[in-house]
This record gives sequence, C-alpha cells and structure tokens, in this order.
Amino acid sequence: MITDSLQDKEKKFIVDIARRIIPIRSISPESGGKGESERADELCKILDEMGFKGYSRYDVEDKGGFRRSSVVLKSGRKEKTLWIVAHIDTVPEGDLSLWTRSPFTVTLEKDRIYGRGTSDNGQAILLSMLLLKNLRKDELNYNLGIAFVADEEMGSNYGIQHLLEKDIFREGDLIIVPDAGTEEGNEVEVAEKSILWLKIKTTGKQYHASMPFNAINASREGMKFVLELDRHLHEKFKDSVDIFSPPYSTFEPTKHEKNVDNINTIPGVDVQYMDCRILPGYDLVVVMDQIELKMREFEKDSKAKISYEVIQKEQAPARTPENAEIVERLIKSIRKTRNIEPKVIGIGGGTCAAYFRKKGFDAAVWCTTVAESAHKPDEYMILDHVLKDRDVIEDILYGRGDQPINAD
Repeated sequence: MITDSLQDKEKKFIVDIARRIIPIRSISPESGGKGESERADELCKILDEMGFKGYSRYDVEDKGGFRRSSVVLKSGRKEKTLWIVAHIDTVPEGDLSLWTRSPFTVTLEKDRIYGRGTSDNGQAILLSMLLLKNLRKDELNYNLGIAFVADEEMGSNYGIQHLLEKDIFREGDLIIVPDAGTEEGNEVEVAEKSILWLKIKTTGKQYHASMPFNAINASREGMKFVLELDRHLHEKFKDSVDIFSPPYSTFEPTKHEKNVDNINTIPGVDVQYMDCRILPGYDLVVVMDQIELKMREFEKDSKAKISYEVIQKEQAPARTPENAEIVERLIKSIRKTRNIEPKVIGIGGGTCAAYFRKKGFDAAVWCTTVAESAHKPDEYMILDHVLKDRDVIEDILYGRGDQPINAD
C-alpha cells in the first residue's frame, strides 16, 4: 500500500528531477537550438547518482555538426524486455508574451509542474526515473528497458531511427511510448496516420507596390495555390476511419516565411508550409502525384511558378494488432489499477511507435496526460498522472500471475 507520506516523497523526487532537466533547452538545431547533448549529460549524471551505471550513450553528429544524443538502459535477466521510450528533445517556447511563467524554469503550483517540455515529453522521462527508483529486480516479469531518445520532434533521424539500426531491441520485446493520451488514461494508441510536410515556394516578380501591373505578386499567387491545393486534397482523399480522431486526412497550411521587409514592395518569392496527416490507406506517392498535378494546372493560369520540397515523409506502417502482448497487458493493467475500460485508437500525431512498427515491433502509445498542454504557452504536467502511470507499468512488471510465456 502506498501511503500519503510515500506519495509526497515520490512527488518530491519527480519535482527534483524536473528542476534538473527542464531548464536545459533541448531543442533541435533545425528549430534554433543546439540539440540534446546537454540534457543527455544531465540524465547520465542522474543515472550514475542512482546507481545505474550500465547505460549506453549513442551520439550522432547531425548535418550541422551538432551532437544528437540518446541514452539507453536495460535492467534484468529476463527473456523479454518492457521498454519505456521517452524523447528528450523539446520544441521552442514560441512567443514569450503568451507565457505567464518562465518557459525554461520549473514552476510548481499545487499538483502542476509548468515549463516547456514538461508534458511533451518530460513526463515520460520522469516516469522512467521513478520506475528505476523503485526497481525490484528479483520480482520482474520482464526486464525494464529505458530509452531516452533524441530528435523526435523533427523526424527521429538522429534518435529512434538510429537506435533501431543497433542491436538493442529484440523480437518479442514490449514497447510503450508515453507520448499521447487522455486525462483518464483510457486510450491505447495502436495506429498513426502518414505524415507529409511540404515547403511550397512561389516565384513571381518583385516590384513597387504602386505598380502591380509590372509585378507578379508571389504572396497572392502563393496563397491562391495553397488554398486550391488544400481544397483539392480534401476532396480527393476524403475517406474516413473511425479509429482516428479526426477520422479523416488533414492538410493544414502552417508556417509562412518572411518575404519582404517593407510594406510597399510586392514580393517576388513567397514560401509557405503544409502539414499533412493522411490516413494509412492512402499511398503518399499517390498524394504527391496529385500535388504535382495541381501545380501544373495552376501554372497554366498563373504567371508565377510553383515548386515544393518534402521536409518529412513517413508512410504509416501497419497498426499494432489489438491482440498483441503489449496491448493486452496494458489494457489488463489499466482495468486493474484504474477500474476503467480502455479503448484502442489511432492518432494523427507522429510518435516513435511508428518506427518500431515499421521494424516489426508491436508498440503501444499510452499515458495519462493533459491533452491540450503540449506545444502551447504555459505547458504543464500533473504530478498525480506520473504516479498513476507508474502503478500501471509496475503492475505489468511485477503483477503476480501475469508472467509472459516462456519467462525464465
């Protein structure tokens, strides 16, 4: 039985670890940061202090010369390993004026920890550390594996994709990625949409804004093209699959690059981006064929030229089966510890689970979290969520009568 006094000590442990990792700006160089190396340094230091010295660190130099770091630890002597996969990179803070608290300072208010990266994915890091703190090696049903991975926010090339090329994960291992969920903890994600990020460049002719007849307004033509493309893709790829929320493919214009510095100049170049989350039943090659078709059609009626670059392209892998060991074990433990009935779902967001599925591993995405907090100003996590998730994972790790088949 966990007493209030023990809960207070465990919450203090969580807050103390958070104060050490959240202030470290673990942001991708592609988003203006320096990568994950400094945060990995601190995580290794914490593991050393806790007595876990058998970890491995994987450093990769990215194309900009920055060191991208992941840390992996496995404890136990069982045949199978239950892995908790937490990404240690974060997104930038965005517009500081929208924050009411300092983004890279831990602010504790009652049961909430505020700060950039607390929810996404600091909560999973803190859960991992708590599991290690309470580790009972002699009682394990599975080995406990912890993977602190780099580069999740920008495509995972230097993180989980790199690790999957190493001899780390084994057939039969169980993978949990605590990177999406609900406040009830009642949704187990087994499928993700395909991801297609596009950079769309419109080239026109720059000129003085008082003489538009001498210009080709790249801003106007770019907006027209993106809106037409948006409409066309939604009409062309309109299937619906109930397991996902939303159940349809999405094609969203997002980032817009600066074009000209002054109001009275018509821009000759305009750059916009689209974030597309596409149902797994559609081949991304077919989607891109439609994009190119729409470009050619648009250029017939416009003097501007359209080109595009693929920033990220990930075809969704096959979903994790509902009868996979990790899904069944997770659902059973949620029922037991929460007295609720979980459901399996699909999501539009991309997580490390997709790369495991591509390699043939069964992976489930699950945690208890404030769904609207990640990537927003005043991002926060709730301490009780970590303790509740710890209870579920420990039931899988130690629950009597729940040993996996062929456990040694």
